[in-house]
Formats: sequence, structure tokens, C-alpha cells
Amino acid sequence: LSGHQKNSKVVSPIKPEERKSSSLIEVLELSLEELKEKTDNFGSNALIGKGSYGRVYYANLNDGKTVAVKKLDVSTEPNTLLS
Repeated sequence: LSGHQKNSKVVSPIKPEERKSSSLIEVLELSLEELKEKTDNFGSNALIGKGSYGRVYYANLNDGKTVAVKKLDVSTEPNTLLS
């Protein structure tokens, strides 16, 4: 480790063509019914994580894609009026 400072970071350059492709996110439009079906009604078997704004579930879609679905918990959002 000679010549390296403690807590130094190594940054590898990203080629412009890689930067463009990695920043694109595909957004799918799915119905709530389909999401419930694919996540077993947002069941514990599909749960993969919890965060401060909700839980994350996985789903296998009809087209063969596996996706992560975040279900927001509206009770954690301040200044939100429920009607």
C-alpha cells in the first residue's frame, strides 16, 4: 500500500458512449392489478427490501423481465393529505 493515502478513492473514467447508455431507465406502465398479481399482493415472499419511504418487491413480468417495484408508504410523507 505504499504511495496510497488512507481513504483514497480510485475513479475509473467512463467513456461517453457508456455514460449515455447507463443513464437511461426504462419506465414500464403496469396496472395495480398486475402489480398485485406479480408480487403476490405485495406479499412477504416478494419483499426484497425496506426503506424510509416504503418497501421494495420483485416481480417477474409476462415478457420475462424481472423488475423491482417500490410501494410507497404515504404515512411517512409529511404534509400529505389523505382523502
